[in-house]
Formats: sequence, structure tokens, C-alpha cells
Amino acid sequence: MAQSGQNMPLEVQHIRKALLKEFGELISMDDFVKKDPKERETALLSRAISAKAARILTDCTSDEAAAGVIDGRDDFGIDCVAFSASGSEIYLIQAKWKDKGTAGFDTEAALKLVHGLKKLDNRDLDHFNERLQLLSDRIHGVLQLPTCKVSLVIALMGDGRLSPETRGILDEAAREFGGHGRTVAYRVVNQSDFHRAVREDLEPQPINLKATMNREWYARETPFKAVIGEVSADQLARWYGGDDESEGHGERLYDRNVRRSLGLTGVNQTMVDSILEDPEGFLYRHNGITVQCDEIIQEYPFKRAVGQPTILTLTNASVVNGAQTVTSAFRAYEKDPDATGDAYVMVRVISLEGTPEGFGRSITKATNTQNHMERRDFIAIDPVQSEIQKDFRISLDKEYVFRRGELDPAPESGCSVTEAATALACMHRDSSLAVRVKGSTNALWSEGPSGAYTRLFGQQPSAQQIWRAVQVLRLVRDELTKTRAKLTGRPAAVADSGALLVAHLVFQRIGRERFDESDGDWEGVLAEVPKEIGAVLACLISMVDALFTPKSFVTSTFANEERCTRLVSAVLGTLERGAGPDSPMNLAALMKISGRTRQRRPQTVRLLIDHDAIEEGTRLEYAPSAAEELAIGAWLNADPRRRRASWVNDRKTPLLWEADGKRYSPTGLVSQMWNEADWKEQWSAVQGPKQWRVPGEGTLVEIAERLWQRIAAGEGPEGDDHLS
Repeated sequence: MAQSGQNMPLEVQHIRKALLKEFGELISMDDFVKKDPKERETALLSRAISAKAARILTDCTSDEAAAGVIDGRDDFGIDCVAFSASGSEIYLIQAKWKDKGTAGFDTEAALKLVHGLKKLDNRDLDHFNERLQLLSDRIHGVLQLPTCKVSLVIALMGDGRLSPETRGILDEAAREFGGHGRTVAYRVVNQSDFHRAVREDLEPQPINLKATMNREWYARETPFKAVIGEVSADQLARWYGGDDESEGHGERLYDRNVRRSLGLTGVNQTMVDSILEDPEGFLYRHNGITVQCDEIIQEYPFKRAVGQPTILTLTNASVVNGAQTVTSAFRAYEKDPDATGDAYVMVRVISLEGTPEGFGRSITKATNTQNHMERRDFIAIDPVQSEIQKDFRISLDKEYVFRRGELDPAPESGCSVTEAATALACMHRDSSLAVRVKGSTNALWSEGPSGAYTRLFGQQPSAQQIWRAVQVLRLVRDELTKTRAKLTGRPAAVADSGALLVAHLVFQRIGRERFDESDGDWEGVLAEVPKEIGAVLACLISMVDALFTPKSFVTSTFANEERCTRLVSAVLGTLERGAGPDSPMNLAALMKISGRTRQRRPQTVRLLIDHDAIEEGTRLEYAPSAAEELAIGAWLNADPRRRRASWVNDRKTPLLWEADGKRYSPTGLVSQMWNEADWKEQWSAVQGPKQWRVPGEGTLVEIAERLWQRIAAGEGPEGDDHLS
């Protein structure tokens, strides 16, 4: 099959991929066997959008739509014929495909379509081609109905705007052939309609759940419908695994959750054991689950009253908090259905009917803000990730997974969001992102103006950009693994510690535009990557010693954003000049430009965040000096919450103050406390990181200093100060 045209818009690429996949083997192209491949593909796509229009308008199957395609010699302006399910409406479709999404429909095309209608209306079918002849009996049957409806359909790979002249021709045809119970109308199916249909084909079918609350339950009608009550664990198990009457929904139950079930982890095994060993006590040991749905239909088998059993039907439902509980209930049910029937779970059902935009996502995020959640879990409710997943399927026919608990696809079949984000971080022009990722992959999920996640996904990258970036990152890792086996000493340490910086340098050497080109020689680019890796690594090994002396610590060098920035500039400058890394002239010039500056420890909060040194939610205590205690101690003691905060992995505002529930920087919070206490003699200098401590671990400054000493000694960031 021919390649897509140059500069084909992304939306058109999506539609093209989907059409070829759906109709490539269904629509006959026997009349184009000897034609140019590009000409054949254009004709196939034109026929395919006529079939897709038939599917959109009639909800028929792909096979039925393909069978209605009559495009070719003697089609008289009709590319496809389709029929409504009731059999009283006929659709005459003419389609136009343009690779750039600029297809139009002029007066000549309109006249041809009207001419085709006229011949069908006159039962003049003898001159039509064989494909229409196969449909002739059905066409006759519809047209002879006194109340038949004819729809002239213009299917365009374009915006669908028609000129006044074209509309005049179609309006006149409607007036001429309509009347006496029969109607003729025209409509346009444009590029946006096709793209919407392609996306909807990827959407999972909605899940409808049944839940019976036999015990206590409570319903709330305003401002939004919600029902809270006890549901037996065996019902949850059947949601997941099904029973004799219905199929289970499995992992699809969690499509709107931040993560999938995580399998039989230690915590989940404990839940399974708890259900089986003490089912009646399970309700008291468990937080419950939350279900979102589009609508709650509530029925009462006996009496309509609280305290009486109620049966809920939940349309388009999803478990947004409690995936591990539902899956554990299913595991327990497999072992002992009776015990599972005696265990109850508190279930909160929330209807999204009438709620404002974003309400559902806010509920999902809020109900999952608890211990053992990872920052990356919350990206699962970012619509951008769903869009990227669809783009992967449509554009590349590959998988992209972004919920924790989902199995990563095979390397040739796709990638995970972690691998994608790592590749995009290396591709970014700012080398500090690659440095942060080396410290901890958690750095990938920080949000805000300077957060890595926002900078990587704030403007949605295309599936092609991501996949090509992943391919390069994999090549770099594979090549470095082979090269590392041949190195010893400092060169080997550079290859190990500098792997992501090598990837960053290779990305910069390739150039961002190569990842965006639709028709570039990408295989040729990949073939050159091993050579680029060799050149970059050799130069990097030399530059580490040249800029920071042979006695510098390799590990701490690649953990330091400032040093890595200088290394990137030096390596790219040397390679750009075409001189080898051992050229004394180039090295001397670079050393003169760069100078020799003392290695500085990064700012305390940034160091702690980038190396994931303190676990999210860790309790901190205010550690005032003697003078502060004397000045504001009484104010602090009036509300013990004023002395406490919890840690949030955010570079700017990592402290969540218990007193007001707001977030601050360490210094900003101390200033806020001094002001609220009305300490008029307060100092002008505030050292917040020295005044907040983790019990048993020391102040933020002390924790950061110990972490930096380990990094500088080449031991890596891991150690006792990683508070988990």
C-alpha cells in the first residue's frame, strides 16, 4: 500500500489508517489492479469513506457498508448505496477524498449525483454497473414505497462547505422529486464527522451494573443523585467475573479509575484472606468503594422506603476507587462463594447526570488521594493520555498503556507511558529533565509550569513523535549495554551514569524536526543512531574529565543539572565543529569558555523532590528556635495543628499546612505563621528548610545534605534518607 501523502494533517492520517484497516480487505478494487499504487489507494479511500458514511448514517456493519459500494465505471455519480434499518429510506452517497483534507463538492459533482437519482427514479437501471445491479431489487422496493425517503449524501474529506450554486442544485432536486409523501433531502458528512466516528469506534461499550442494597442505605437527590449503602462482596465479584446469567467486565470496570487492579499484591492477599476468614467483620475493616455512572435507576421490590431493599441499575458505570477491593472480592469468590456472600462493602454510587464539566474527574482524584498512591496514578484521568492511546491505535496500530497495573505491551507492539515520558524527557531541549528522570521516574509526573509532566504532555505529542522517541531511546540503551561491556574504569562509569544524557545528546543531534516528518527516511535515521551514540559517548567521556578534572565524581556529575547543561553544550559544540574529542584546541577553547566553577549543591527542596527523598504524605513538624518559641509559642500551642504539615512532592509548594489545608514553600509557611501570630519583631531573614523537620530524620536541610554527600561520593541517592 502506498505511503501517506506529505504533510497530511494528523486528523486525516487517523482517518486514513482506520479506513484502510476497516475496509482494505472488504471493498473490491479489481478495476485498479494495473493502476499506480498511489492512484489505487486514493480510489480505495474514496470508496471507503462512502462506506464509512453509510455506517455512520445507518449503523450497518462494515461488510454491509462495503457491499453497497458501487463506485467505478457507470456509477452515474453514486459511489455507495445504503438502506435504513426500517427499509423505508435509501442513501445515495458520493464521496471525495483528499490527502490534505481539502476535498470539495462542486456544481458538476452535484449535477452528476442528481442525474443518478433521476435514473434510479425512472427505474432506468440497465446502464448502471454490475455492482448496482446486485442491489436493484432492494432499490426498487424502497423507491416504490409511497412514503420513501431519499437522502443525497456528500461524503467529503474536507470541511464540507458547499457553494450557494451547489446548494441551489440540490435544493431544486429536493423540490422536483419530493411530494406525495415522498421526501428528498441532502446532507454532508465531513472530515470532523469521520474523525469522530473513528474515535467512537475505539470507545469501549458502556457497562451497566446491577447492585442490590438489602441493609442500610441512604439516597441523596440534590444537588446530584447519589446512593450510599452496603453491597455484598459476591455482587462485586460478579461485576468482575460474571455468572451464569451475564458476562463479567474484568478490568474494563476501572476504565475511569486512576489505575487498574495491581494483581495479587500483599495488601490484596490480605483482603482476600479477610473476606474468607471473617466475612462479617470485613465491612468494619474496609473503607469502601466509589462507583460513577451516568444515571441511577432505583427500584424497590417490596416497599419504597429507606430500610427496605433497593435495586440499583447503574448505566455506563465505572469503579473509580476500589479496584483492588473488587478484584480481591473476585479472587475470594473463586475460592468460597458462600463466604463472599456474607461479606459486605460500603459502596458509594454517584450519578454524573446534571453535574458540571470536570466533576467526575475531580471525584476520581479526590477519592484516590490516600496512602500508597503514586503521583503517576493521577495521570490516568488526564484526557490527554486517552487521546494518545487512541492516536497510537489509529495511526500506528500499536498499544499505549498509562494506568498502573496494566501489563506493558511487547516491545514491538507498543510502549508504556513511563517509557514514553522518559523518551520525551530525553528529547526535550532542556537537559535538566533527563537529569531529573535519572534521579527518580517520579519526577516525570510533577505538574505545574516547571513540572516535567506539564512540559512533556501539556501540548499533546502525536503517537508518531512518541513512538519514534521510544525507538531512539531503546536503541541508545541497547547500544550502551553492548559498549559498556567493553569499557572499564571512568569510561564505564560515564556509560552507566550518563546513559540518559547520552540519549539527550543523540536526540539533539538528530533534530526535533525528524520526529515530526511524515514521509522522511526514518529507517535511515535509525540506522545512523549507533554511530551517533559512539561519537557522543567518546566525546562525553573526554569532556567529563576536561571540564571537571579526572578526579571528579562521575555519579554526582550526572546528578547535577548545572554540570549536565555545561556538558551538553560542550559535547554538541565539539561535534558540531567536526573535530574529534581529543582535539587540544577545541578542548582548550571550551575550557576557557566554560571555566572551572565549584560544584554547588542544588537548592534543598529541588534536590529532595528530584530524588524522591521524602514520601508523599510524610508528617513534618515545625522546629522553632528558642527566640521564636518565646515569641509565638503561645499562639502555636493554641492549635496544635499549627506545628504540623505534610509533604507534597511539588517543587514550589511542598508543605501542606494542617492549620488551614493550604500549600506553602517551607520559607513561605514560616512567614505566614509569623504574620498570623502577629510577631512584630520578626526577623527579615527566614530559613524555612531549617525550621521544618521529619521526626527521627532531621530538618529538610539535614536530609538534603546527607543525600548530597552520598551523591557526591558516587554512592547514588538511595539510602536511609529515602523516607518510605
